[in-house]
Amino acid sequence: MLTNSQREAIVAEAKTWVNTRYRGWSEVKGPRGGTDCGMLLKAVFQKCQLIPQGNLGIDMRYSLQANQHAADTVYRMIVERFCREIPEDEALPGDIVMYQLNLGFSHAAIVVEWPGIIIHALAHGGVKYSHGDTHPQLAGKPRKFYTLKEPE
Repeated sequence: MLTNSQREAIVAEAKTWVNTRYRGWSEVKGPRGGTDCGMLLKAVFQKCQLIPQGNLGIDMRYSLQANQHAADTVYRMIVERFCREIPEDEALPGDIVMYQLNLGFSHAAIVVEWPGIIIHALAHGGVKYSHGDTHPQLAGKPRKFYTLKEPE
């Protein structure tokens, strides 16, 4: 279970990524950098030293769009390697919300305050704050919530 200080660190680090442009398979912070929603999660949790450093076995040749057109996505499987699913009413700052776009759960965000504030990277807009329920690309989409697993 994440401590309050770990949750605060996750949210604080995620906030430093706001206004970073969108760029697939990248994790370079700032207005001259770029990231996608998956690499944002990886970078934030690694910076907070909550998941192992390195590429986590992610195949960088994998198509970002493929996750939207397959029911069982590599993206979701990587999240589930480090996180466990939780009910929506248990979502706290620093947890993850994952949305189903098309067939697969292929977009994720860091919860700041559910549902009012999430931080995520969008192809059109980059890393930004959004409302988890009412953002036009996310409203009404199936979603799952995750929190970091206990270290083994």
